[in-house]
Amino acid sequence: MPHNKLGEEALGLMRRIVEANAWRQYLGVNMLGHCLKMMGDLEGKRCVTREVAVCLDFYGELEDAYLELGGHDLDYAVRDRLLNVPMPESRFELGLCRLLTDRAQRIALQSYEGSRCAVFASVAARHLERPALVQAAERERMGQFCSDAANLPRAQETFNRWLSISLLALGRPGSAGDARALDLGLRAKSSEELVEAFLTEMKALAEGWGLVIPSADLLPVEVPARLVPAS
Repeated sequence: MPHNKLGEEALGLMRRIVEANAWRQYLGVNMLGHCLKMMGDLEGKRCVTREVAVCLDFYGELEDAYLELGGHDLDYAVRDRLLNVPMPESRFELGLCRLLTDRAQRIALQSYEGSRCAVFASVAARHLERPALVQAAERERMGQFCSDAANLPRAQETFNRWLSISLLALGRPGSAGDARALDLGLRAKSSEELVEAFLTEMKALAEGWGLVIPSADLLPVEVPARLVPAS
């Protein structure tokens, strides 16, 4: 049965939010499965398979929430969105995409703490309790990769690609859906605030690795001018 504290408009918005999060879990599973062969050591393979389980567990929680919000078939709703998504081509790219997409997702989910949609607030809180996908040791290895000047052009290209993909998890600043989600009390922060928080973190990360945030014309959403270089 649909959640009885929300009107039809709010329920529709929340179902779309659940669909977007579910799509990202399927994407994560597909990427991790694709990249399992890149892990040449047993512990690396175990790490990837553990992360597959995390994505699938989160998807299962989202599926339950979707049904409670009046949805019917979450698999059908997200299936066609999986087309034309790039897959990581190296262990460095896998680590970078996991780091950026996981951080963007966490920033987005934090904005649903205290949401009027109690069922999704609960799902978000449970996921936020799980450890981050990329731990300090792996971040250090990625930084070492970037410390070699010969790797910087490839690292920058990879960073640009996954920064753009990750930003899409934060919504579209200034959109009607963004405004209504705030007006209806479904989340506490606007997409612009989420984008700013994410890019502030990513700018610090990039600078530490000798990389830069790409210019605004290379990003898929509008961002505050102070956070990106001029085109």
